[in-house]
Amino acid sequence: MPIQTPALKLICSSCGWSKVLPPMGDVRFQGQEPDKFPVCGCEQLNHVKPNIAEKMLVSIKAKP
Repeated sequence: MPIQTPALKLICSSCGWSKVLPPMGDVRFQGQEPDKFPVCGCEQLNHVKPNIAEKMLVSIKAKP
């Protein structure tokens, strides 16, 4: 039985940029989440658990 991946929040360690990725299927494939921030080029992105408000917003935006 597939288990949906949880929402994920990425935070740039140098500039503070953040992005919440919605839950996706049961697997995250390469390229679905950025490996570096496109503006500052920092490759050190911290993965944290988003709070409930961020989860709700990203799930609303992800619905067609």
